[in-house]
Amino acid sequence: MPSPNLTASQTARRERMLSVALELADAGGWDAVQMREVASGADVAIGTLYRYFPSKEHLLVSVMLQQIRELSERMTQRPVRGPDGAQRVEAVLGRANKALQGAPEVTKAMIKALVSGNTDVAPVVGMVRDEMSRLLSTAYRGVDGSEAPVADESPADRLRIELLSDIWLATLVSWICGTEDARAVQPRLAEAVSVLL
Repeated sequence: MPSPNLTASQTARRERMLSVALELADAGGWDAVQMREVASGADVAIGTLYRYFPSKEHLLVSVMLQQIRELSERMTQRPVRGPDGAQRVEAVLGRANKALQGAPEVTKAMIKALVSGNTDVAPVVGMVRDEMSRLLSTAYRGVDGSEAPVADESPADRLRIELLSDIWLATLVSWICGTEDARAVQPRLAEAVSVLL
């Protein structure tokens, strides 16, 4: 988990470890992400890697969190446009799915870590869910160039957004398990958006 107390060199070290894990996952999925390989590739001691990321699951869920945060930054630079919140949310889900489906081995590794049941990873899993919900909420409310909300979000809206975030994750699990075809993911999410929003 990133900490505001990290020095610049610690932050750079952490970013290197995440970058190497991402590269390994892209090259060979879950099995390719070996902690010793990550440490070696990031030029850190294995103990250092474990201080930052106590398990492979923790590391890969942290990679997913970083990916969602990067998507959020891109969305800040180029916000989705649309006449209503539902269309903007659907567009955000489309961008997220395109990115994830473009790197299937990485996505499979991240989702496997996310649903591992490792309770030590729960705080980072919660951060992934919260970050995706925040991203969807921002799109739903609409933003102008200063990121000021165009519309307020009610508690009911917040719940609907959280449910969509959960449905998004569940749909990704279905896709990586092979029970949902990649082409069916976005239409399934569009249906969920139309029902909930």
